[in-house]
Amino acid sequence: MSVLFSIIVFIFVLGLVIVIHELGHFIMAKRANILCHEFSLGMGPIVWSKRVNETLYCVRAIPIGGYVMMAGEEVEDEVVKVDKDVRLIFDDFNNVEKIILDVDDEKYDKYERVTVTHVDLKGENNEPLYINDYTVKRNAIYVFKNRELQIAPYERSFESKTKMERFLAIFAGPFMNFVLAVIIFTVVNLFIGFPEMDSTVLGNIGEDLPSYGILEEGDEIIAIEGTLVENWQDISDVLDNNIGNRSIEFEIVRGGNNETVSVTPILIFYSLGLRSAEDIVEELIIEDVNEDSIAYDAGFVGGDLILTINGIRVVSWQDMSNFVKENEYGELMTFTVLRDGNEETITVEPHDIEILEYSGVMPVENYIGISPEYNLNFFKSFTYSFTNTKNAAMMIFNTIGLLFSNENVGVGDLAGPVGIYSITSTALSGGIFTLLGWVGLLSVNLGVINLLPIPALDGGRLVFLGYEAITTRKPNKRIENTLHYAMYLMLLGLFVYITFNDILRLFNLK
Repeated sequence: MSVLFSIIVFIFVLGLVIVIHELGHFIMAKRANILCHEFSLGMGPIVWSKRVNETLYCVRAIPIGGYVMMAGEEVEDEVVKVDKDVRLIFDDFNNVEKIILDVDDEKYDKYERVTVTHVDLKGENNEPLYINDYTVKRNAIYVFKNRELQIAPYERSFESKTKMERFLAIFAGPFMNFVLAVIIFTVVNLFIGFPEMDSTVLGNIGEDLPSYGILEEGDEIIAIEGTLVENWQDISDVLDNNIGNRSIEFEIVRGGNNETVSVTPILIFYSLGLRSAEDIVEELIIEDVNEDSIAYDAGFVGGDLILTINGIRVVSWQDMSNFVKENEYGELMTFTVLRDGNEETITVEPHDIEILEYSGVMPVENYIGISPEYNLNFFKSFTYSFTNTKNAAMMIFNTIGLLFSNENVGVGDLAGPVGIYSITSTALSGGIFTLLGWVGLLSVNLGVINLLPIPALDGGRLVFLGYEAITTRKPNKRIENTLHYAMYLMLLGLFVYITFNDILRLFNLK
């Protein structure tokens, strides 16, 4: 997969979840008749913009984030103040339609220059807007040095709306992310289907799997290692009880006949980043080691023959499996391996088991490559998409929990834009449904994170709105926005730190 194509997909994926989020804010704001100055995708300098009616639509240079600029959402000093000089442009009825703030701009020398003596550009209770004795149109334009901005009479501002209207304008952003996730998960479920867990009939078996050419699609498993199985849970339980066994016997029904076959599973030691050699059963020889694994960092190489663990001789894969499973707290393990006729000592710190379980894997698993039959069901595809969304949200809360409860997990392990690009590229290589599943997870992630009760996020704004609902008093806007701005700077610093760690991981410097 070309890097350019991966970058294009990354920008599209990130842009999609951000646009959907901001579109939620935008739709509910417009519905409440809130003036939206700008709808922006990305951050930084503008690379494209187009004004449609009162809103400027922008694409900015850095493809992260986005925002809808609503009138009255921030504390702003009055743009036009008493004793300030401005130039005024009038329409045919002598009403002010443009207010030039840079009075020294030569382009506007021909227009009247006035010193403001009295002014009201809010017009509460639909009072007329004016500068001195001139009537100002309610959709007049401020002309700054480098941009134009429509003025916002009080009735068009965010702060003038009811609590419910403001709640919907804030909450609609995260809500749209959940809607997008439900739609994506429905599509994925509809095409992939659902496993038939009450049956032991095998579904499709792909090439390059340990069971390929031995077990076949349509085979019905009746026993494993002499233990009868009646459903897929039974199959999982028996295989879990035989971890470490490099030759597993299956009794199957194929074409109406009973047969017995043996499969050589691959043992994957997730806590170590190791896996057994595919076809070597009797000796503890490991397969080629992934360069991104802790085993590679520790010094393991493909073909190493494991002799001892923590000074104790190991003679079978079952012995090694027992050592790994019993190391519950990720304590250092010392291996002696035979490499090119020489003994080498390697020390490795296993992955934390709590983190592995959170990721949905065990410290060691036997990989056979079998799966149940899958059936398509439109109604279940839709209803189960809500379960998918809930599970994705719980995954995020679990990650947040690990940050506070597990000393092996820190802020530096979180993924920023570079990390998201790397994950998107990996998901892309896994096929369209893997990519769609990642987009759904990313959308839920954006929705959940934005609902956290932290200033500068949607959840923080909802907290202040809740304060107003409980106390019947609006919070001090200056204090509220100071908190939003301070937290924004902190989040910006966190973003830089996470991105730095992403880059280190991307180039294997961490």
